[in-house]
Amino acid sequence: MKYIIPIIILSFFLFGCKDDEDETTSSTTELEGTWKTACYTEDNNSFIFTPTFAGNVLTITDEKHSDTSCATDYRLIEESHTFAMGDGGKVTITLGSTFQRTPQSDSAVSSYNTNNKCDTSGWELNTAKTCSFGEDAGATIYCLYELSGTTLYMECNNSAQPTSIDKGARNTFTKQ
Repeated sequence: MKYIIPIIILSFFLFGCKDDEDETTSSTTELEGTWKTACYTEDNNSFIFTPTFAGNVLTITDEKHSDTSCATDYRLIEESHTFAMGDGGKVTITLGSTFQRTPQSDSAVSSYNTNNKCDTSGWELNTAKTCSFGEDAGATIYCLYELSGTTLYMECNNSAQPTSIDKGARNTFTKQ
């Protein structure tokens, strides 16, 4: 009889409570994997944006094309950041310190060398260089997401937590 109270308390502790780590793990897994936009157009260029969530690491592949149908490669950017899940579809992303930039066309090589892109010269076709995020390294990006089956909608902002999501092409991702 003297052990019944400690057993009841221990039972509530072990089976009745859910710690924050369990909640983060279950939330993280709903974004886990690779997501991809359809080809979308802005300013006579087209883009495909591919985020991959794994653990607490977000890897982004950002393709820019010099046409409106994603047929002509211009450049590729690859980034790695960390992220944390919040409540109510909120995600915070902490920018990494560097990213890879690869010119994929002669016009990108020429532009990068002319403009000393990433404070460097000697750009070559299909050869990646490491660039710095500079003073933006470690900055926080605030995102809001919504899942609908295999579709992810995500809106991000670098100054404030979004309260709604524009479900346009650049913010709509399909699970790969």
